[in-house]
Amino acid sequence: MAKEWRLLDLYVDLNENSVFLNPAIQRARMEGLVPDTVTFCSLKKIGISLGFYPDPEKDINLDYCRAHDIGVTRRLQPYYVNVGYPGFCIAYIIVGKEFMPPTVAELFKTVISRMAEEFNGRWGIAAQYRPFNDMEVGGRKISWMGGSFFGDVWSGASVLLVKPSPIDKINPALNIPPEKFADKDAKTPGERAVSLEELTGRAIPLDEVREAYRRSWERIFGVKLVLGCLTEKEMQYEQENRENHSPEILLARTEGKKFGLIRPGVKRGESLWKVPRGGLIRAVVLVRGNVIEDLLFSGNILCSPVTALEEVEGLLKGVPLEEDPIRERARIIYEKPNYQLTGTAPEDLARLVLKAGR
Repeated sequence: MAKEWRLLDLYVDLNENSVFLNPAIQRARMEGLVPDTVTFCSLKKIGISLGFYPDPEKDINLDYCRAHDIGVTRRLQPYYVNVGYPGFCIAYIIVGKEFMPPTVAELFKTVISRMAEEFNGRWGIAAQYRPFNDMEVGGRKISWMGGSFFGDVWSGASVLLVKPSPIDKINPALNIPPEKFADKDAKTPGERAVSLEELTGRAIPLDEVREAYRRSWERIFGVKLVLGCLTEKEMQYEQENRENHSPEILLARTEGKKFGLIRPGVKRGESLWKVPRGGLIRAVVLVRGNVIEDLLFSGNILCSPVTALEEVEGLLKGVPLEEDPIRERARIIYEKPNYQLTGTAPEDLARLVLKAGR
């Protein structure tokens, strides 16, 4: 008999779910208080959810978002910028790591490829996996995954663009560097994305999307999804998250917040690197003499645990601005048990930091 996972079906605000509810479900699962859980979410309004590493002062037009009532929040996940809107569906998956392949790269490839098979059979859209975490149709993104291992639990999500995105409202909210699209034909988020309804030429009811996810994930993981409800403990944790939340979290990993005023005699440098078929990493480096005084990585970084690249930052402070010592310090993090920085190597970070610091 197949193992049962709980299925939640929620109509949510993206920002509130990202910061309050989904972390509450994750906490309860990590504590063993609730079963393995899939949460299907449809969204009430436009919102922007940042992962751990984007710099909102660089990647988001915060003034535009404030003026147009577009919420912007940050959470402890290694994704870049998720812009949600009604017609943008998210399926969160919080389950024991024993169900998952051992690496993030393998996980994305396996799950996205199998989901593409289900979607193609149902909708005839010719979707396929694109490394590291996208599903594409004709070179345009229709779905993607993100997530990380948290101890013995995988906490991640799959996104599907069901309805066309409101590009006229979304594009002005984003300050995506052109380097992000360096390896793609599309040069803007609007050109890069395509919706299920655009591909099929018809309206797609959300019930049909839920059923596609349910069937694909039951087949992939060999489980049965059973509709359930939030527990009292999860609702308690959600309320605690609301009470303890500080708006300062949004700006916690910005250059201004981390560095403050740059002291005399300190040189600031910045560099961007597009991971081949992956995300975009930015390094801002402060150098005094030939020594790294401080640095900040930001951008689209797939790593597990989420704080892996932040740990690299800590190890590089006080290191000479030279390739060998930078590379070997970074290697300490890469070689830690269960640490994964997908698509990158210590020498990649060394070159990025050197370019920024010189």
